Amino acid sequence: MTYSRDLMCVRHCNQTIFSYATLTQCPLCSKPLGENLDSIPIALPCPFVRACQHPCSIVLRPSVGDFLSSFKNQNNLHIALTSSNGTVVEFDLNGLAKIPPKSKPSTTKGWDQCLLIAQVPEPWYDRWDEVLEKIAGDPAWRKNMYQEDTHNCYTFVLSFLNELEYGEFNDFCHDKLSFSKQIVASKTQNAAKYITIHRKLQSSNYFIEQKELSSC
Repeated sequence: MTYSRDLMCVRHCNQTIFSYATLTQCPLCSKPLGENLDSIPIALPCPFVRACQHPCSIVLRPSVGDFLSSFKNQNNLHIALTSSNGTVVEFDLNGLAKIPPKSKPSTTKGWDQCLLIAQVPEPWYDRWDEVLEKIAGDPAWRKNMYQEDTHNCYTFVLSFLNELEYGEFNDFCHDKLSFSKQIVASKTQNAAKYITIHRKLQSSNYFIEQKELSSC
């Protein structure tokens, strides 16, 4: 699994420059980066997390591979839930599965590098666990019930959210399109920019942003 860290972003020579390491001079003009900065340098947080470290959350990862090294826009995404103790609860072609928080890396199924889509506040943890336990016991999530297009991981998560009745999700959890547009899209867009810059930095210690990418 490939892990990454926060990106450094600095403006100089009217350009946005990204790096992992702190640059001491501008790669364009060779002047020290402490001189004539266009803005204060900032850090762009890595958007990827370990699911087990984020209780009572909605999490997302590629169905195959991982975000940083192999994900492409046309690849499918897999969505799941975590319990209050960090157990990942997911539904796929193998039926419902629970991945304990202390599982070995080889058995976490990619949840060590995922997007945190949303998380409820701590006062909701008991309600979250109660509904999750109820939903997980439903025969609807057995292996033989899985249908790739009509009864899948999104069906599972949206069924849970409908039962949960948490205000932030209530208006958007009735169909996949609304949920994806209102809850998921902003997270995946931020991740896409980070992935692009990360891959550029594998062959250089800096990356100068092109106009099609939004500035820091």
